[in-house]
Amino acid sequence: MHFQMKNLLRILIIGMLLILGSGLLPAHSVAQDLLEGTQFSKQYLVQLSGTVMNDTFSGAQALLSLMPPVSGSNNPYQLIIQSFPKKNSRNSFFWNADYSEMTAIANEITCDIKRTFVKPVPMHFFFLSPELLKHTGALAVKAGDEGKKLAESVALPTLINARAGKLKLRIYSNSVSGTVWMKGYDPVEKAFVLYSARLYGQKSFHLEPKQQIQKGTTVGE
Repeated sequence: MHFQMKNLLRILIIGMLLILGSGLLPAHSVAQDLLEGTQFSKQYLVQLSGTVMNDTFSGAQALLSLMPPVSGSNNPYQLIIQSFPKKNSRNSFFWNADYSEMTAIANEITCDIKRTFVKPVPMHFFFLSPELLKHTGALAVKAGDEGKKLAESVALPTLINARAGKLKLRIYSNSVSGTVWMKGYDPVEKAFVLYSARLYGQKSFHLEPKQQIQKGTTVGE
């Protein structure tokens, strides 16, 4: 009887130590797991589909890079998503997690943009405003589909700075999926525009967006 009590006490002590130990794990341990215990970055090429203002889109691409946290950061990761193959690709977006509040649980990451209506954060999305197409005559009935396609190939998307937004990701060793929304003011439309998209992609290697920004891109305030 005395021996059984000692075993029971030993089991209880071990259980308490395990519970306490799990609560003391550092936040960045999750990042180390997703990075497979290395200090190297991971890269995913993702496909985007969603809506911006009243337009539905698909086929946009972005490059997602997951890296160890920068020195002094409160986030468990450094996470950057940018348009691909061009940095100002239509219906794509730019996200730098350093300017958002990040939480990470297991393989899930959530980033919230600190909401501000005074000064936008340096994150944005690209939107081809219908107002820009009007100036080309593309929306005239006589222009037809061919005229609209020609106008879209000439008109350049507007860079709209985000004033609010949220990114949710599920990251695996060879794939990633998630959702994103961003909201910002479009000076061309003179209205706030909501960008919302789903993303899914596969692990890639050694990809870089084209550095040269296409001349003439409209920059929103």
